[in-house]
Amino acid sequence: MNLRHFGDSYDIVKKSLLQWLSAFGPWAAHPMFTHVVTAAAADSFSRFLGVDLVSTEVLDGACERRAYLAACGNCRSIFLDPDTGVRLRSTKGKRSTEFIFGDELVEIASARPHGLVLAFDQSLARGSEREQVQEKLDHFLDHAVEGFAYVSHASFLVLGQSGALVREARDRVLVASGLPLARIVTATPPGRTSRPTATAAP
Repeated sequence: MNLRHFGDSYDIVKKSLLQWLSAFGPWAAHPMFTHVVTAAAADSFSRFLGVDLVSTEVLDGACERRAYLAACGNCRSIFLDPDTGVRLRSTKGKRSTEFIFGDELVEIASARPHGLVLAFDQSLARGSEREQVQEKLDHFLDHAVEGFAYVSHASFLVLGQSGALVREARDRVLVASGLPLARIVTATPPGRTSRPTATAAP
């Protein structure tokens, strides 16, 4: 997260999703800041989202990432806000600070059997967003983590160890938001070549 962009349309979607998913809290956020922020700026971002921040530490190339993400602690549900998004394969180098990696998300989601993980994901090629999101969700399903995605100019993954909880969360988002079902992508169950049609709860 770079607070230079604080208040843009992406942030509006973050706030909206956290509100729609509030029943699956309490929620906290790990902003994964890529620059030093003041206490006042961090507090403003926290108040805007409506959730506490678990860390204001800067993610840089010298960080031991597992220790850095340990700040997520034992909160039931956690929002992760990487600068760019989700990358399945871990990488090193300067750009690594822009991403949350697949193995990290699996570990964080698996540690929350009664909670959810919400992750910002702008790491998608324009024109193939749905296909790439589908690949990510299928990857997580292969690692025993269920999920769905909201696909738009600002895309997000919702992941969890409990399939029932994830399905309830998906239905809650659809009902609370009034979004068309076409905006939601779900993982492909093993043995199927296409996803079943989801139905929003009444």
